[in-house]
Amino acid sequence: MKNKYLLKPGKTLWGIAASLALGLNANAQVQNNQNIYVADYGVFSLTQGNFAFGASPALTQTSKSGANYGVIAFGQNATWSGASDSHYLNGYARYYGNSFFLAPVGDSGTYAPAGIDPAATSGVDVAYFKTNPSALGTTLDTGISALSGVEYWKVSGATNAKITLTWRASSNISGLMLTPSLTYVTILGYDGAKWVEIPSFYDVTNILGGTSDTTSGSITSTAEVNLSAYQAFTIGAKGVASCYPLVASSGTTKTWNGSSWSPSAPTISDPVVINGNYNAGSFSCYSVVLNANITLANGQTLDVVDAFTGSGKIIMASEASVLQRNASAAAPKIELTKVTNPMRRFDYAFLSSPLNNFGTFFGQITSAANAAANGNFSTYPASAFYNYFTDNDAGNSVTVTASNVAVGRGFAATVNPLQAPYSTSSVAGSWFTEKYPIHIKAEGTTNNGDINVPMPTAVGWVRIGNPYPSPINANKLLDALGDDIRKTIYYWTFNTPRQNWGSNTANYNNADYATFNYTGGVAACPTCQEPNGMIATMQSVYVRKLNPSPITFTMTNCLRDLNGNNVFFREASQLQGKFKVNLTGSSGSFSQILVAYNSSTTNGYDNGYDSPRMSGANTSEINSLISGQTTGYAIQTRQAFDDTDAVPLQLIKRQNETFTISLADTQGIFNSGGITIYLHDKHLGLFHDLATGSYSFVQSTTPDNDRFEIVYRASSLDNPDIKAQHALAFINNQVFSAQSKNTMAQISIYDLTGRLIETFSNINNNLFSAPFIHAQSVYIAKIKLEDGTVVNQKVINNK
Repeated sequence: MKNKYLLKPGKTLWGIAASLALGLNANAQVQNNQNIYVADYGVFSLTQGNFAFGASPALTQTSKSGANYGVIAFGQNATWSGASDSHYLNGYARYYGNSFFLAPVGDSGTYAPAGIDPAATSGVDVAYFKTNPSALGTTLDTGISALSGVEYWKVSGATNAKITLTWRASSNISGLMLTPSLTYVTILGYDGAKWVEIPSFYDVTNILGGTSDTTSGSITSTAEVNLSAYQAFTIGAKGVASCYPLVASSGTTKTWNGSSWSPSAPTISDPVVINGNYNAGSFSCYSVVLNANITLANGQTLDVVDAFTGSGKIIMASEASVLQRNASAAAPKIELTKVTNPMRRFDYAFLSSPLNNFGTFFGQITSAANAAANGNFSTYPASAFYNYFTDNDAGNSVTVTASNVAVGRGFAATVNPLQAPYSTSSVAGSWFTEKYPIHIKAEGTTNNGDINVPMPTAVGWVRIGNPYPSPINANKLLDALGDDIRKTIYYWTFNTPRQNWGSNTANYNNADYATFNYTGGVAACPTCQEPNGMIATMQSVYVRKLNPSPITFTMTNCLRDLNGNNVFFREASQLQGKFKVNLTGSSGSFSQILVAYNSSTTNGYDNGYDSPRMSGANTSEINSLISGQTTGYAIQTRQAFDDTDAVPLQLIKRQNETFTISLADTQGIFNSGGITIYLHDKHLGLFHDLATGSYSFVQSTTPDNDRFEIVYRASSLDNPDIKAQHALAFINNQVFSAQSKNTMAQISIYDLTGRLIETFSNINNNLFSAPFIHAQSVYIAKIKLEDGTVVNQKVINNK
């Protein structure tokens, strides 16, 4: 029996018995200007005619959870109109047909239709969920490089069907790939155990109109999909998404005559001839004949599929990029002028040759014509640099020659302290404050394609560098390094001024290394740039070789990037959240750690996710610890988050100062507001919510691996083995310091005979320090708190 109902405007439809279908006559029109809700077991059926989505605040909804959800059903000849971000079907659409149907589904203010083309008319259900699909599962099948972090669809039915998914700006498709090529986009299906590739290809013409690009588009399966084999579908990236695809030549040459293109501007498939000097901005093409020069300003790019020929060159500003896709194609001649951040005398930069002959580059960088402060080439009698060092096969630092640095390796170049425009004065007030950017001009044939980079045989530190005229992606470089090298990159920042005249090792602070791994990066100072996942042209970095054996790793065009943007990878799809903790000291110390949670890592050491701090710093630092170890970690990625977790911290004090610990840059689950990050001071028995502000303290022992930890519950994790104190005190370098759980009123210090040595009154603070110029001995500090409690502390003055 088929019942006929006319839905009147302004009415709300609630649950209908499972055996009852609501039908409209063949010519019915439904205009929903109010609310429709179909509860569990309910079916609203439109066999013919049109369902019009009225203006907001009208709502069209069905239940979405469980197996008995409600549906709004469309027959083979039924249509709909008016769906948008303000009104769509938030729930299940069912289609009884065997031709293409676009289901007008959406969720949470997002209209995200999905297309189905069923093999039979038995009915296919579609619903959209604006929820991270990793909630269903995080395992990716072999060949899948990234998973959407935004949305998924449920498509089910007794018949097979081709499916079409759509994306929009909020889908963040560009975040799935290192390159803007849609050829790596694919439909993924969740089979209950892992996300697998559904053979598919993006629609050149978006089914919603216009041309598919990374901002808006659609993708369709290449064949019918067995819907019963998958619980959900989403969009992801496949294959080696970091490699730019090759395309065939169009055969239509585009010529630049010095002022305009003929017959029109080139596309990626067009060969190009440059007959007049070019400086009109970025472009892409198939190949280039350089009968004249191309000039690229900062931020401009040149994307070329194949080879460069001709006698001209590419004149590149410091932040310009040139990319070639064909690894075997001839590379161009370049004239690249790289500009460093402002540098002091004796600062050194980590460099790498962007030319295919290191001897040529080294000859240039040692010349006043190619390396000068402020870009004043040939103005001064010598290069802006001197004292060049690299790493030999034994892992030792040796002087650079024209032949001992392979392309792809790095070296350090020291700023010449006696070269103008720097003052010739060696007085500290002048020489460590004077800063100028160094301009480095490299001229010659650049690099393209595979570069085999030999590594030292010995275990130890080695500089590796970017040999290409474009940035390389640090995450992909970590992949390329292999397991014989610690998957951590250390960037030198030359942040700390030299404290003495000279370039000896003790004059440099290893706290100036920023640290980066798959999880993210930590900065070297409060105003220093955090590693963004890229290594610039002509830049080198430090890595650590782990095993004593001769190895070679290969750099490829897959590492390269045009714009230096950070990206989203397989590893990041498992990341739940992360945050940073900063330590600052009153004498200028700064140290930052990154703590993260990832369902694919452990609480032990995971190469690429846990990064030890670079040793040799001369300022104080904070580190996280792995249980059972004393090694300090700048980055630690722990297993799947549990609010009972406790992250032990290590404090290394290298000078007498008052410290502050603060929270920075919370992401993922730590941005939800549902998780509190506490600093637990086990010595004082305090739990401090870092979101409410910083925590200041004084510290006596170093290194201290027992005082602090990060916890997520304020009381249940108290360590029964450590008795909390009301106050603590110590003397260091003739400075008396004290800290209390509560406000201190007065401190009296006695010698062992009971004689009063010092009294400090009207303290009114829980932190205190003052000079203590007395004999080397043991003393008793009586600390009186505002509540009347008196705490006795033994302190030792070692001078």
